[in-house]
Amino acid sequence: MQDDEAYHKYPRLRKWFNKLYVAETFKYDCGPSGTAPTKDGVYITRPIYNLSGMGVGAQVKEIKAGDTAATPPGHFWCEYLTGKHYTADYEFVHDTKPYWRPLSCWEGVNMPINVAKFVEWKRSSYIPEVPQVLNELSEVGKINIEFKGSDVIEVHLRTSPDPDYDIIIPVWASDFGAKKQHMEIHGYDFIESYDDADGHLDDPRIGFLVK
Repeated sequence: MQDDEAYHKYPRLRKWFNKLYVAETFKYDCGPSGTAPTKDGVYITRPIYNLSGMGVGAQVKEIKAGDTAATPPGHFWCEYLTGKHYTADYEFVHDTKPYWRPLSCWEGVNMPINVAKFVEWKRSSYIPEVPQVLNELSEVGKINIEFKGSDVIEVHLRTSPDPDYDIIIPVWASDFGAKKQHMEIHGYDFIESYDDADGHLDDPRIGFLVK
């Protein structure tokens, strides 16, 4: 299931597609375009809604206190959380004490100059705990959450769409030839999986090298 399909399937839970709502729920220092931080610092700005995925529009930037022009319309600013980036799938268990049972987790590596363009995902033995407030999503059954460290940054009403391997290396159109040739020598397989975020990516992802 894709995010746009989940958006229509679970109308009662649409607030969780709102990334500003997620940031406010977990009490991060954040605000919509037209507001500004109260202190200078490094922040991330992103669209409040993005059903196209792939981190479209996300930027890490320095913002001065009171600078309301730093965040584009339709976006929000949020404190730049530190820690490793994880994406994890969970299944809800209706037990005496209901909980989200972890299914799988990957640790991602991206570049500071382009936080949306991941270099690699590796299977992780560490899986963050799901905050109890997300028990509201129990009717969905299985969800995906993205974290920085143990801090929730995105909630998806579906599991990860990426292939299930120990190492997953995104292949972008700009580096397909060199990366594919080099990695196949080292025992990786190529899986075609095209995604241009509904035409919003200048450099589409065309697949993965997996192992």
